[in-house]
Amino acid sequence: MDIALDRNGSRLSNDVAFRLEFTRHRQILPLYDQIPETKDAWVAPNATLVGNVILSKYATVWYGAILRADVHPVRVGHFSVIGDGSTVHTHHSLPHGMVSSVNIGKNVSIGVRCNIHSCIIDDDCVIGDNVVIQQGARLERGCQILPNSVVKAGALIPAGQVWGGADTVRYVRDLSEEELLQNYTNSYKNGATSHDPSKVWPHEFDETPLGEGEQSLEEYAYQTYFGLNSK
Repeated sequence: MDIALDRNGSRLSNDVAFRLEFTRHRQILPLYDQIPETKDAWVAPNATLVGNVILSKYATVWYGAILRADVHPVRVGHFSVIGDGSTVHTHHSLPHGMVSSVNIGKNVSIGVRCNIHSCIIDDDCVIGDNVVIQQGARLERGCQILPNSVVKAGALIPAGQVWGGADTVRYVRDLSEEELLQNYTNSYKNGATSHDPSKVWPHEFDETPLGEGEQSLEEYAYQTYFGLNSK
């Protein structure tokens, strides 16, 4: 009788939760003594983090993404974005001099359905949709990889350049100063604040007044890239 009343009440209020199948999905999967660190980051409900994953403050991991650090660490820097359905994982070992972990810097935007192997992605890089980055690759600061590209194992992508190519990436052009600055600021706009301000890292971040001696985002970007004062 109680269940019947509950079901009738749910139907009257258009609540269909009782019809949903139970899911055993686990967002955070510790591996032995390694527990993913997600404090002050945002992880989508159906994303998966395994093992020694370290998310810095304001990083976001979107729907269906998988970060698997069962062999070596996966590190994601401040304000970086891992797109929907992307996979990040590490290898057991690589040739001498190549890191076996995944190190993603600050303000990095990784598109949807990307496949990231053990590599280094420096700050402010932009990775398009459906990109594969193979083990041992290094992407220097501020570079951009076009959608549907493959960065081969051990490749080095110089700073501030656009590369693309389905078989293997090739140089396309240099980024302009305006594009570098735009890519930098987009990493903040792409964060989870614009998606669900009630649940994620502080929505009031943009409204927080600057303290004495602190720089605005624009001032930091201009000085970092161009050695100029934004004013």
